[in-house]
Amino acid sequence: MPLPLIDVPVDLRALRAAHQAAERTEPPGGPRVGIMASYTADPLVPYLATALGGAYGRPDVHVAPYNQIVQECLDPESGSARANLDVLVVAQRLEELEDGAWSTGLPAVAEVAYEAAVRWGATLVVVLPGLPAADPLGVAGDCWSDGRTAAAAAAREAVRAALADRPNAHLVDLEAVLRSLGTARAHHPALYQYAKVPYREEVFHHLGARIAHVLRLRAGDTCHAAALDLGGLVDAEDVDGLGGVLRWLSAAGVPSHVLGGPDTVTAWRELVAADPAVPALLSDWRFDDRGPESQVRELAAELGLAARDIALLRRREDRLTVTVRPARGGPAETVDLGTEAAVWPSLLAAAGVFDRLPVPGAPARTPQPRQGSPDGGASGQPAGALSLASFIAGLGVETDFRPPRGTEIAKINDMLVASKEFTLGVPLAPAEVDAAAAGGDRVLRLGRVRDRLGDLGPSVVLALAKDGSDCVVEAFVISCPAMGKGVEVQAMREIAAHARAMGTDRIVLGYRDTGRNHAAIDFLRSPAAGGSTESPDGAPLDVLLRAESAETPETPETPEIPEIPETEAVTTS
Repeated sequence: MPLPLIDVPVDLRALRAAHQAAERTEPPGGPRVGIMASYTADPLVPYLATALGGAYGRPDVHVAPYNQIVQECLDPESGSARANLDVLVVAQRLEELEDGAWSTGLPAVAEVAYEAAVRWGATLVVVLPGLPAADPLGVAGDCWSDGRTAAAAAAREAVRAALADRPNAHLVDLEAVLRSLGTARAHHPALYQYAKVPYREEVFHHLGARIAHVLRLRAGDTCHAAALDLGGLVDAEDVDGLGGVLRWLSAAGVPSHVLGGPDTVTAWRELVAADPAVPALLSDWRFDDRGPESQVRELAAELGLAARDIALLRRREDRLTVTVRPARGGPAETVDLGTEAAVWPSLLAAAGVFDRLPVPGAPARTPQPRQGSPDGGASGQPAGALSLASFIAGLGVETDFRPPRGTEIAKINDMLVASKEFTLGVPLAPAEVDAAAAGGDRVLRLGRVRDRLGDLGPSVVLALAKDGSDCVVEAFVISCPAMGKGVEVQAMREIAAHARAMGTDRIVLGYRDTGRNHAAIDFLRSPAAGGSTESPDGAPLDVLLRAESAETPETPETPEIPEIPETEAVTTS
């Protein structure tokens, strides 16, 4: 299946609608794909799913909470670990890593992801991050050998070297998409501020296509030879451009053949006269009365290939097209390379019709020291030494709980509505929030979280109410960036402290399973939740987790994120 060309218009809304229709009508029969990203990656799902669909079956896609890559990989009880994945896609932006540590931080994430993929028996696809959109040093940053651009390039190449020659590990370069689209057309700062979505829909469309392309290449869905049909040159005024295409095919190692009928012999002679090097670029040429389809079938039999393994190039009315058939059947697909002969080779390369994956351990490739290994790692520790506990301990997470200020009540209401992953799933109305903030037998606390990577801001909401001898937890919300960093335990300790101050002896948490809040439910069921209620004298409070029914079950589907114009000012507290 060829890749979509950047400058060819595509109806993205129609692709998303097709994906939604497939989810409603088709059972998942394709691979189980997990996506972990340091940003909101939900917009990638419809484009990756449609690119992988068709003969491969609709994939079952699991999206992990954003900015939880390491935790998801290291925690054996994470949603990704339990999803029985066939493919793991990992996308870490450099901007979400600690400044000054990109060249070690990015390979460390890739290493943890690779080890998780090996444990789960999944194929790993690592998205090489794009270069940062802006350098605070401006043009002067171009001169710094240790500036952001240089650091980004070093980090990217460290990951490429670390994953080289590893089985079932592949790379997809996001920078190739960003470079082709252009920065202004690719990045979306306003949407990132609003919803942690850093890129426009076009980026996710082409990124999804590239990921699907790599997975198709693993299944042998590529062309191994090219056949150039000269039939379209009979009435052509010239033969310009075809020599450049044949040179590109020869440089790419693609066996090429020229086909035609008796009436194309004159055009063939004109082509050779215009470019005498053409015959040396070809494996063979043939002219007879059969049509190109029959000629391709015979050529495939001689080469030991299937007819679908040969791409058919045709020039018609000065346009060059490439027709291929998917390896697993389905209708033929045609890529239109346009009429500008000078760009045909570059467009043919961009279409990926003849792409091949590297062979791990091939003699021509030089193995590189892996990050984290004794002979080449930054820390000198062997691969696999990192654990979830050591990762969290290294973050230096701090959480401060305090009563909210008047201006922060609106922020709390926003968090109660917007948070999906770590909640009790029981709505708390704005009036209830106001009542909890008023005090008495109710407590409302806002938690601000910091770690060594920066200040995460208001990230935790706790609402408690005294009911006899019970401390009822009305709201327990943790934002995605703070999840999996031990903040859950700190929040339970805060709840336990207030429960004792109220004179209660039991903590009651009512919840509803929304399909998105399993992280919260699993934690509350875990020994860590009960253990964090112990007092200094060692006496824990009882914890009751109580499932509540809902008249209208919440459907776990992701709403489409609104497009925000660049000129619109977006502010968050």
